[in-house]
Amino acid sequence: MGLAFTGSLSMTGTAQAQDGSNRTAVLELYTSQGCKSCPQADRNLAGYADDPNVLALSFHVNYWDYMGWRDTLATQEATDRQNAYRNSFNTKMVYTPQVIVNGATEMNGGDTAAINEHLAAAKLNVPVSIQRSDDGRLSIEIAAGKKPQMPVHVVLFYLRDSVTIPITKGENAGQSLTYRNTVSDINTIGMWDGEAMKIELPVSELDRKDVTGCAIVLQEYRSDNSLGPILGSALFTEKGQEGL
Repeated sequence: MGLAFTGSLSMTGTAQAQDGSNRTAVLELYTSQGCKSCPQADRNLAGYADDPNVLALSFHVNYWDYMGWRDTLATQEATDRQNAYRNSFNTKMVYTPQVIVNGATEMNGGDTAAINEHLAAAKLNVPVSIQRSDDGRLSIEIAAGKKPQMPVHVVLFYLRDSVTIPITKGENAGQSLTYRNTVSDINTIGMWDGEAMKIELPVSELDRKDVTGCAIVLQEYRSDNSLGPILGSALFTEKGQEGL
């Protein structure tokens, strides 16, 4: 989860982030095509993906691949990120479906009452936006805020807005499942120290990664390989662009 960005980018420290959304929460679902408990959670996430208050992201893990079906969207990065949360919450194991809200609370991905309760109370304090410029760049703007006590990473998630997968083996054999906002790659592209900043990257990176959009999350990273709270977020897709 280190600095691992391969595209070109430029950074300045004088940006003013643009408002334009009332997004208050980042919802992460850890899921697997090979888990019989996951399809309902995946359908729930699809509803949250269309909620302008929520940045809903789907992370496919690979540790159920031995059960007869290899998840076609799974990445080791997703599994590593969930394990970092395991360290954060001091739990003995990871599981699917798991939902994490704003990097701070975790719950079963099938428990919609608990998810809705945490989303209703959620808040993000640092405005972030992503805008597409006329010269073919994505401009990521992060507002100034309180100087953080812990290192805060600017994390870029490449994602596919909607992917339908027919599953022929394993616990979900015979189902054709549609996944929303599936994360395919994770990169830390900068550090936020409380000052306003701007990062630019070429829109062509989306084509190179074979994705339909990207999201930005500001999140605390700790030295014990655990993750802290999320402070801000923004989403860009080929269908449109949004900011906090």
